[in-house]
Amino acid sequence: MQNELKQISFKRMNNDEFKVYSKWSVKAYAEHLIKSGDEKFRFKAVKAARSEFADIFPDGAASADNYLYIVMNKENEKIGVIGYQKSPFEENAAFVTENVIKEAYRGKGYGKSAFIKIQEDAREKGFVKMVLNCFKHTPVSYSMYEKNGFKVIEDYGGSVIMEKYF
Repeated sequence: MQNELKQISFKRMNNDEFKVYSKWSVKAYAEHLIKSGDEKFRFKAVKAARSEFADIFPDGAASADNYLYIVMNKENEKIGVIGYQKSPFEENAAFVTENVIKEAYRGKGYGKSAFIKIQEDAREKGFVKMVLNCFKHTPVSYSMYEKNGFKVIEDYGGSVIMEKYF
């Protein structure tokens, strides 16, 4: 049943895994910037994505105040990446930096399970709320965030900022 929580675990990402992750993450983020209308040109979108990525992860997987995990299923397969950082904008807030499940595992409850687990992880580390950016052209993600109690606090046209207090 799709509504059941899946048995998953998190594994901290190491530097070798980070190198692989960073290549596809920057490319995917640039594509989202274009689809959202925030960037019109691929070159500028990639440049913006690389810049933001470098700001978030200045020291790769070992960047301070970052919690970047590989999502593992019960068979110990790598099925996604999820993570957050201590918000650079406000105290005691966790800002989601990544939330992606491999396509073959989507629609099966893994994303929901990972997202619930990441909120528990942040709460255990002393954060009182979670903040995230969601592109409007990703309605499945938007719906999942809403169902998990996130509310829109800023609307940029192609994307929104959402938050949830724990």
